Amino acid sequence: MMNRSSFTSAHTTLTTPVSLARSNAQYAQLATQYDALTPRLEPLRLEAHALLGLRSGDTVMDVGCGTGKSLAALARAVGVGGHVIAVEPCAPMIAQARSRLIDGGDSANVQLIESQIEAVGAQVPARSVDAFLLMFTHDVLQSRAALDALLRVAKPGARFALAGGKYFRGPLALLNPWVQWRQRPYCTTFANYDAPWRDLFAIPGVTGTHWQPRYAGIAYIAGAVWRDEPIAETKGLNVA
Repeated sequence: MMNRSSFTSAHTTLTTPVSLARSNAQYAQLATQYDALTPRLEPLRLEAHALLGLRSGDTVMDVGCGTGKSLAALARAVGVGGHVIAVEPCAPMIAQARSRLIDGGDSANVQLIESQIEAVGAQVPARSVDAFLLMFTHDVLQSRAALDALLRVAKPGARFALAGGKYFRGPLALLNPWVQWRQRPYCTTFANYDAPWRDLFAIPGVTGTHWQPRYAGIAYIAGAVWRDEPIAETKGLNVA
C-alpha cells in the first residue's frame, strides 16, 4: 500500500538525472526474479520483434538485454548468417541471459557484451548494426550519450523498435503518481515519461518515427529509422 511518503519519493524522481550506477544496483536486486515479475510484457515483446523487420543475415542489437528473453527469437530471425549483439551493463542480469542461452542451445550467433551502453563502441564496429531493440530501457532513452553511442554503430537505414512504460494521458493521468511508484524499481528518472521516445525522435537523421499506446496507455510501442547524420563525440560520460 502506498502512503504519503511513497508518493513524495516517487515524485522526486521526476527531475532526478539518469544514474547508471543506481540503475545497475536496482537491476542487480531484480535479476533472479525479473522474469517472474514481467510475464505480461510478452505480447509487447513479440510486437517489438516484428517491428524490427529482421532479415536473414542481419546484425541486431538487443540494448539492455536483461535476462535475455528476446535473444533466442532474435537469433532465429537473423539466421546462422546473422549476428545478435546483446548488451547489458548489469552483471547479474547478463548472467541470467548467459544461462538462458546455454540451457536453450541458442548461443551460436549471439554475442553477449557486459558494458554500459555509452561505451558500446569500444566492442562494436561503427556503422555495423542493422536493427536495435530497446525493451523497457527508459534510462537508456534519456541518456544522450547512450543514444549517440548507438547511432555511431548503426548502419544507414538501421531500424529501431522501442517498447516500454509511460504515463497515462487524459482522465487516467490521475493515476500517474501510482505509475511512478510502481515503476521506481525499473527507472532512475521519470524525465520524458509522458513520451519516452522524445529525445531519440528529436535527433537529426532519425526519421520514420511513430508510436502507439498499449495496455490502456500505460505502455507504448514505437519505431524509427536512422538515415545517418554526423554524431559529435560525447565528452565526460556521467556514470554517477
